Amino acid sequence: MKTWSFEDRIAFVLVCIGAAFRFYNYNDWSLSNDELSAITRLNFTSFGQMIEQGVKLNDMHPIGVQSFLWIWTGLFGVGETMLRLPFVILGILSIILFYLVGKKLFGSFPALLATSVFVALEFPILYSQLARPYSPGLFFSLLILFAWSKIIWNEKAWTWKYAFVFVVAGVGCMYTHYFSFLFAAIVGLSGLLLIRKEHRLKYSACGLLMFLIYIPNLDVFTHQFSIGGLGGDEGWLGAPGKDALWNYVLYCFNDSAILLGLLLALVGLAGFTQKTKLKWNRKHTLILILFSVPALIAYFYSIFNNPVFQYSILLFSFPCLLFFIFSWVGQEYSKKMKLVFVFTTLVLTSYSTIFDKQFYSTQFFAPFKDVAVKIAEYNKKYGSEKTIATVNVINPNYIHYYSDRYNDSPKFAQYLCNRAQQFIELKSIVDTSQATTMIHAWSNNYHAPEVEMIIAEKFPYVVENDQFFNAGVMAFSKDSLLHRAQTAEVLFEMKNDFEEVIWPDDAGFRNDSLFFNGKWSMLLKSEQEYSSTFRASANNIGFAKGRVYQASCKFHSIGELKDLIFVISIARKGENILWRGVQLKDFQDKNESWSSFYVGYKLAETILPDDEVSIYFMNSAHENIWIDDLKFRVLEN
Repeated sequence: MKTWSFEDRIAFVLVCIGAAFRFYNYNDWSLSNDELSAITRLNFTSFGQMIEQGVKLNDMHPIGVQSFLWIWTGLFGVGETMLRLPFVILGILSIILFYLVGKKLFGSFPALLATSVFVALEFPILYSQLARPYSPGLFFSLLILFAWSKIIWNEKAWTWKYAFVFVVAGVGCMYTHYFSFLFAAIVGLSGLLLIRKEHRLKYSACGLLMFLIYIPNLDVFTHQFSIGGLGGDEGWLGAPGKDALWNYVLYCFNDSAILLGLLLALVGLAGFTQKTKLKWNRKHTLILILFSVPALIAYFYSIFNNPVFQYSILLFSFPCLLFFIFSWVGQEYSKKMKLVFVFTTLVLTSYSTIFDKQFYSTQFFAPFKDVAVKIAEYNKKYGSEKTIATVNVINPNYIHYYSDRYNDSPKFAQYLCNRAQQFIELKSIVDTSQATTMIHAWSNNYHAPEVEMIIAEKFPYVVENDQFFNAGVMAFSKDSLLHRAQTAEVLFEMKNDFEEVIWPDDAGFRNDSLFFNGKWSMLLKSEQEYSSTFRASANNIGFAKGRVYQASCKFHSIGELKDLIFVISIARKGENILWRGVQLKDFQDKNESWSSFYVGYKLAETILPDDEVSIYFMNSAHENIWIDDLKFRVLEN
């Protein structure tokens, strides 16, 4: 029986440490939106229907992980502990494979140093705790690299044992994620250039076998790639910036240039003190290609075709960066010095992850669990019979996964609210409710500023305000005596009910023939294309990047409104730098003579203090339109 070397024994300790990092708290934090999506897409009566509706038509991944979840959850349910357990285990097994691959390619001590960093970095820990394709993809990517290295750098005869593992790992990559598929393809193709001629036919046969086993996924592959990516008109992912690749490298090291610099300094110190100077060889070239090519493909595909660039999809090739960095450390050190180097890299990385990045107390994804807990708490606190609740989520099942656990959870009157017709629906809910408290929550979905405006019209007092990562819970009340929660500071507020001349040109538009409140309104006649205009410097009304403006008004037209636009424009030295127009016709309520318009926007543009802000209505269709009770305010977000 082969005995373990000194380095192997240290590697075992590192694996145990890495296991502790991955197991700790893995089942306590909220399932992410993607995990809840995967669970929801299991809710079909047959396996075939699940593949068709849950993967092919409503996912951008191969069928492997979803098929596994179909079987696994059928046996053990969808609780967090059992759902995530196999993914955590694969994350731990990846540490073992990581060490073995590094050892085979560059030697035991470089592999040990790389492993001491790999076990403690935030990137591989986080994605080992998610019930998504990342942990399996990492495992199979390292497994194919391990089997491949045994085949390519085997001085002995062809080994069918490793050929079998090579095929299994390749198929695993192909069925798990398209970027683990890409990684496997690069590994496989590079082997054709490196393998000895007498083994090339058998090696090629392994690739052919992988393809044949992949045939069941071809229909899914063809359909999903016809869509192209996560961007486009209906997509949510934007194209990467010019510094995306460098930012990705930093992300790999906890977004810390300091950690990266210290690790490189240690490698430099090790290289300086070692007797034999290492030279660049084809293994260095190869491992650098394996790291960089997937990242470059993701980047340029996102720029020229459709956005797919995310750090998570590059996890599968990320180990190669660590292999490359630590490949410049040799073997010529005493056991004591090896322990010093390993201990130093482990401590530096662990400190960065646990204390600097505060990994175990940071929310990386919108927490549906925390939101559901707060909703139930406030529903009980303010009396379920006196409370109404709405929530803004992509799918109702995502919030019900948690809210159904709590007896005090309310029934939700609305599940989605970030567009005009949904605002109208929300307004109807608010106007007709007899409740004294209204709870509104959101998680992993756009929280439109308009929502708070609509609710505040009948529930003007914010009594609870909990903000999470990309999520929140607010409780609004009609009771002025309740304790008020802290909300965003109002920097500027204006109301024009047209009872007096407030804007410079109001006098020419005031009309007393029809009004919502008071005795006057603003009438845009058919021959008038523009209304009176409010103008102010950005500094005077608090306009700046990151701040939120909200506006609302009442409007009335004879018949169906065609083309009336509420406009906010910002000019700098006479040239427009921002123009935002919102159609009022989308808000027209056919059941009411007067309709309500709402708009909110978080300023993403850089705005200078002297920039001029203009607010007005544009009557492009030349209709007769009455406007009343215009309100506008700017909030510190």
